[in-house]
Amino acid sequence: MTEWVVIVYDKPNTDRSKVRPQHVAAIPAAVTAGIVTNVGAIFHTVPNPATDEKPPFAGSAFNLIAESREEILEFLKKDIYAKEGIWDLDSFIAYPYSCAARVEKKLP
Repeated sequence: MTEWVVIVYDKPNTDRSKVRPQHVAAIPAAVTAGIVTNVGAIFHTVPNPATDEKPPFAGSAFNLIAESREEILEFLKKDIYAKEGIWDLDSFIAYPYSCAARVEKKLP
């Protein structure tokens, strides 16, 4: 199996907030299954540490364990963001990845 760095952008003018709780709830199972080794949101601008307000979402970034880009696409299609038309699956980016260092962050 290969580790991949994957970026999937949100479609323009979509609002992920309504289904975000479902998306976040699915993350621990994918991590426990060994499919996801790193995951998080990407933003259009840098968050402002002086406020709690998050900038607009640009999409999602992952490190995934998979055999192929096709397997990655099938994984992404199962996510609520794909099912609800938030992610632009036609333009996802995936490259084989070799991690030199990894710092753990605990899941909420």
